[in-house]
Amino acid sequence: MAANPVKQPGRINQARFRLTQTDLTGYLFVAPALLGIALFSLYPLIDTLIASLKNTGTGAFIGFNNYARVFNDPTFWKALGNTFYMGILSLVFCISISFLLATLIHHLSFGRNFFKSVYFLPNVVSMVVVSILFKFLFYPTGEGVINYLISLFGAGPVGWFSNPAYSRLTIVIMSIWGSIGYDSIIFLAGLQSISPELYEAAEIDGAGGIKKWLFITIPLMRPIFTFMIIMFTIGSMKRFTDVFLIGGTAGNPSESLVTIVLYIYRNAFMSSQVGFASAVAYILFGIILILSILNLKLFSGDDTSS
Repeated sequence: MAANPVKQPGRINQARFRLTQTDLTGYLFVAPALLGIALFSLYPLIDTLIASLKNTGTGAFIGFNNYARVFNDPTFWKALGNTFYMGILSLVFCISISFLLATLIHHLSFGRNFFKSVYFLPNVVSMVVVSILFKFLFYPTGEGVINYLISLFGAGPVGWFSNPAYSRLTIVIMSIWGSIGYDSIIFLAGLQSISPELYEAAEIDGAGGIKKWLFITIPLMRPIFTFMIIMFTIGSMKRFTDVFLIGGTAGNPSESLVTIVLYIYRNAFMSSQVGFASAVAYILFGIILILSILNLKLFSGDDTSS
């Protein structure tokens, strides 16, 4: 038999990187999207990084001084604590309640579409409208609907948005109400993708409803849980609209509603400290990146095992 000819590395590289007419056509089609990404994503990222290393007033390069100022500012730690407090509570309650509701809807024999529409309806309304609605419901005086109902039992009005002890909790309630429908639909789609044969095999082995839910449903829903937790974490860290409309730019009361993004807004657009705000934005980017990686490590698991 004749020996196979030895291929020269130079010819292999030339053939690998040679552009055909089909390749050029594909690049032309994706060029507008790539240009848009470069213009509206990459350029702001690079410009923000450069701004975070400069003095806003003089434009002089000051290195990491803005980052040092951020970590030495007590308001930053207050905003970070508020963001994590509201984010963690919203995450725990939204994910758990949404999964339970999706499980109940999945096992309904009739009216499934009705309940899906009802639970998803709050997600159709914008966050601005939801914030105004909840501000009306939880108005701190007797004019609010919730305080009026409380007064019927002889209790005084509760300062839902004016008392630091209740303001963050009220935001969490509003977040749950606005997000539970979307989360339920995502979980319901995941539940419907599980093969019924798995449940039938478990029933033959004598497994009840609780065991099937614990050992079949929850493990197979792990990718959905991972996706929901990561997306909810990113959304919670970027909380702005509701706390801005309810607490204002000052984040009252006692800055209990100041989040990281509201903190960035105040420094960039109210105090004109663009460099300082850019440093906070990159710190927020690092926090979200770390949390996303941790969520992937903790919840994705090893899916390569057979």
